[in-house]
Amino acid sequence: MKPARGKTPKKKGNSTQQDPVEVYCRIRPAGNPEDDTCIKVLSETTVQLLPTDGATVRNGQVKEFQYKFQHVFDEYTSQKAIYDYVALPMVEDLLHGKNGLLFTYGITSSGKTYTMTGTPQDQGILPRCLDVIFNSINELQVKKYVFRPDKMNGFEVQSEADAMIERQRREILPGLITPKTPTPATPKPPKFGEQARLRDMCKVDDIEEDNNYCVFVSYIEIYNNYVFDLLEELHYDPITGYRPPQSKILRTDNTENMYVHNCVEVEIKSPEEAFEVMYKGQKRRKVAHTALNAESSRSHSVFNIRLVQAPLDPRGEEVLQDPERVCISQLSLVDLAGSERSKRTDNMGDRLKEAGNINQSLMVLRTCIETLRENQKNNTNKMVPYRDSKVTHLFKNYFDGDGKVRMIVCVNPRSQEYEETIHVMKFAEMTQEVMVARATQVRFDIGLTPGRRKLHQQYKDAVAANEVAALPVVPSLVYSLGPSFPPMELLHSSDDKTLRILEDFLNDRCNRRHTLNTDFNKKEEEFRARLVEMEREYYRLTSKNEQLMKDVEKKEKDMSKNESKVRVLERKHEEFTKYIQTLERENSIMSLKLEDKNWKINLEKTERERMKHDFKTRLEMNNYAWEKNMDKAKQRITQKADERIHEREQKIQALKKIVNTPQRPTPAPKPRATPSSLYGARSETDVSNIGFGSRVTRQSAIPSAKSMHNLNQAGSSNIRPSSVRGGASHNTRYHRRSKSSSNAEVWLDHQPKNPIPLGTVMQPKMRKKRSVTKLEIKDTKDVSKYCLTHQEPDSSDEVVTKLYKGDVIPTAGGGTAVVFKDVETLKQTSPGNRRKRRSSCPQPVDFNGDWTDTEARCSYGIEGHAKRTKASIV
Repeated sequence: MKPARGKTPKKKGNSTQQDPVEVYCRIRPAGNPEDDTCIKVLSETTVQLLPTDGATVRNGQVKEFQYKFQHVFDEYTSQKAIYDYVALPMVEDLLHGKNGLLFTYGITSSGKTYTMTGTPQDQGILPRCLDVIFNSINELQVKKYVFRPDKMNGFEVQSEADAMIERQRREILPGLITPKTPTPATPKPPKFGEQARLRDMCKVDDIEEDNNYCVFVSYIEIYNNYVFDLLEELHYDPITGYRPPQSKILRTDNTENMYVHNCVEVEIKSPEEAFEVMYKGQKRRKVAHTALNAESSRSHSVFNIRLVQAPLDPRGEEVLQDPERVCISQLSLVDLAGSERSKRTDNMGDRLKEAGNINQSLMVLRTCIETLRENQKNNTNKMVPYRDSKVTHLFKNYFDGDGKVRMIVCVNPRSQEYEETIHVMKFAEMTQEVMVARATQVRFDIGLTPGRRKLHQQYKDAVAANEVAALPVVPSLVYSLGPSFPPMELLHSSDDKTLRILEDFLNDRCNRRHTLNTDFNKKEEEFRARLVEMEREYYRLTSKNEQLMKDVEKKEKDMSKNESKVRVLERKHEEFTKYIQTLERENSIMSLKLEDKNWKINLEKTERERMKHDFKTRLEMNNYAWEKNMDKAKQRITQKADERIHEREQKIQALKKIVNTPQRPTPAPKPRATPSSLYGARSETDVSNIGFGSRVTRQSAIPSAKSMHNLNQAGSSNIRPSSVRGGASHNTRYHRRSKSSSNAEVWLDHQPKNPIPLGTVMQPKMRKKRSVTKLEIKDTKDVSKYCLTHQEPDSSDEVVTKLYKGDVIPTAGGGTAVVFKDVETLKQTSPGNRRKRRSSCPQPVDFNGDWTDTEARCSYGIEGHAKRTKASIV
């Protein structure tokens, strides 16, 4: 049998009866009670916006704005109260065949998704709508696949036999043909429908009982102005994986209703199935983390609930196979993404693009509302730009009178949201001025006998009762006076037989009459006793009911008192919480101060210990230096005394020779020694084990030992000692300590970031220098010399310091260039790791094998005799 195709009835409203768009306001609870708020509830229908310190003022005046709504829900209003006031009337209209649109509007992080969805323990509008719908039609649902979507916004109607065949084909046969391979059970996370939740037990009573009902749901999202189906099965490719979902298009059916083409509609039979479908769609919904919300919706979501109902046939057994009698009603629950400013969310890349598309779609919605209001006020016929956005294009039928429209404005009370909250309030105020045509009442009376379902059920119960074995019947008295009268005709005057028969019959009838009267009186007494008992029970129940009513009123009063006490305790709890937080902050501040003081005390103790240790070390070094200086002074005094004694002895010996030796002619003077014979050529000298184990390798011109010996052997006319106390003076022409010690040169000393201190005796000496760790162009402007210090370990893990020296030359292009000319190597070694070499320098006659003074050793190694205080070359 070919199924009949049902059409969605066009429920255009009557232009003479119009209702405004109902707008409600819900204030989100503040995350921190100490934060400043910008909104205040004045009454159940009025709120007031309080400007903040940084609010924009006009003409030097700060204004306070008041806005009116259908109803205002403060931060203490429960989810149940909001549902009963806003969504429950729309569910009743849905069961009566009317359409409805409910959407939440507000800025980001204002509680729109929580109002629409909620949590399993505190459900929002969407789960409660599903609970109430199935509570109302639980026993009136049609079997699965009787109604079937035709992919063109309509439904096909088929018989229960065809529906049973389709159930077998879709649900039973696939499992029998392709049995699943048993796999070990793995624990799965609980789904949304399986979690412990508080179900709403409310139901709608005044529904048509002679109709069969069926519920279909669909879940879509509008992301970047593209429509995506959240329930569509994604195709899997073994190579590329799951294919990305394809965007859907919007179309109009034969009654000019907008719908999403090829959108998946799932038939559900319980709220748990609906929650599984909703959870499946929510996992694929676009959410992201922003600076204002941890899980910010990046798309507009639409959850459609379509209720299909059709009357029963005259027997009350199956759905009437008439497509014209099928009624389809729809309730759209829309969670709009929140408007946001990029400078506050710091969005970049995809987040910035998503925010732009969200703000653009909300701007188109605002423009459509403004155009509708202007057309209704000025009686104009301007074109409403529904097609500029998918959101307005999809729901254009509702604003044209295809159902009731309600909006919940969610507000974040934080003072930082003041500027954006003003725009939201202005949009809400403008939306309330738009009038929508009222939908006509749908009539289900088609001329058939009412109560067909109950009659059919009674008939089925009676048939089932006849099929059950008969139960034993308790005998009861039959009210009858017996058979009819016998023949009373007398044949002759002595016919006594007829009279006796008539007499016996009358006596039997009198007995029967007496028995029946007795039984009747007995039953009458029993009936009266039962009536009395029923009256007593009625009076007892009435008194009990009155007592229960009193108890209920008393409990309600106690409950109201307890609620007031709870509110008072909650306020006290909040005050104590704030006080505890204040104490905790003070405690943390005092702890930080205490830690700071302890740290300063420990630092001062450490500094004192260090200064004490430094003072002790300096004292020891000074004592050692004084002892060493005293030893040197003692040695100098002793040496001077010895020299004086030796000089006196030489004078005495000379006088003795002059006295005792006869006079001879004076010989010719010897040629004076030249500097080239006295001093050696430029040579490389390696001075080892000089003070703290240092070795310096460098190119310099120094006097040789041989030349100094020749100089000592020359006559007194060539070298004239200026003082008997000291030795030869230092020659600055042929020996200098470092090549970088020039007075007119400015050096650029390029040091590493963390240099190792040089412990060598020979140190680079640069009088005018500029030290840097990072070389820049400006550093080479006013310098003439450049020195690069490089430190690295050698093969024996000893630190080697190399000094690369060069001249800084200006270039023709205005820059500078460095020409390297010299490399100095400074190396510090441990005296214990080197083998002692015998010095090649001449040793004095009185040398005892122990060098105690570095200066004396250098004098013997270079000049061949102990150092004198002054010497000059004549």
